[in-house]
Amino acid sequence: MLGNIQALRAVAALMVVVVHAYAVESTYLPGRPWTTPFHVLGTYGVDLFFVISGTVMVASTAGWFGKPGSPLRFLTRRATRIYPPYWIVSALVLVAFLVVPAATGVHRSAAPDVFASFLAVPQAGEPLLVVGWTLSYELIFYAIFGLALRFEARYLALVTALWMAAVIAIGAFGPHANPWVRVLGSPLNLEFVLGMAIGGAALRGAFVAPRTILVLGIAGAIAACVGTAYSGREFIEVGWWRPFAVGVPMALIVYGALGVERAGVLAPRWLRAQGDASYALYLWHVPVIGAIGLALHGIHLHGTPARLAIVAGGYALAVAASFVAYAAIERPLLRLARRYLPSTSSSTGRRAAAQIP
Repeated sequence: MLGNIQALRAVAALMVVVVHAYAVESTYLPGRPWTTPFHVLGTYGVDLFFVISGTVMVASTAGWFGKPGSPLRFLTRRATRIYPPYWIVSALVLVAFLVVPAATGVHRSAAPDVFASFLAVPQAGEPLLVVGWTLSYELIFYAIFGLALRFEARYLALVTALWMAAVIAIGAFGPHANPWVRVLGSPLNLEFVLGMAIGGAALRGAFVAPRTILVLGIAGAIAACVGTAYSGREFIEVGWWRPFAVGVPMALIVYGALGVERAGVLAPRWLRAQGDASYALYLWHVPVIGAIGLALHGIHLHGTPARLAIVAGGYALAVAASFVAYAAIERPLLRLARRYLPSTSSSTGRRAAAQIP
């Protein structure tokens, strides 16, 4: 049972949307953005995503460890899930970048590398689709986890420990100007490990005071946001402290959400449905809200109507677009993958997830 995890996926995606609503407001409208009070919280949606990813990978592959072909099967499933929708949105952003470069971000730290952008691998600046930087972390985690599947489950802790040792070594001694070193040695990788630990606990049914843990996690996340805002920063920098200040509270939320689901407390159906379309929301909200901002700029609309259009209208259109994209693009692509690449079938993953007490 991962219903509450799906709901948390939705929450994480909706958190990230506010970050880019803030960016569009800041870019096209004068004055203090309406989304300013929520911008910090939105930034930490990525941390929640990383914890969820670690949890789901462990929960959905419980019977795969040490089985012949498991690494290839896992990586094929991940690639067919991640890349096709991402390529479609990235292609649209590429067209926009070639026609109106400013429409795809006026505050880029460097020109996007098109090849690296489509592969979702580390690059010096932001990828064409700005949220693609998080996929670089996901893909590295998938590579490590795929390697772990080559061995029996009892070796997962060893593989994880070696990975974390490599992260520390690369982060401490590597040239941080190199984008690969920056990602491979990032402390954010620890958040996947936190999620993996939760996935293992869920498979064992090891839930202790989940309601209390959930409340503590929410309180910790709020404290991280308040502390960040009080410091005058937009977010906690990616340093060794972020997985502890932000990742741990998010991990407590995931653990608590799984625990209360076991006790019969399930998130609302609409939120779980948005969770199914969370990847589509994650990909499509940037061009949707960006297009609204560009259109408002073109007709010189400012003030409250413009802010309503970006914040309320942007959220509404982004959510609507995510359900359309999920139904019309993602699900058909996944069906094609299962038809022509039998190894991508998710039935085993669903069975493993269903074993969570």
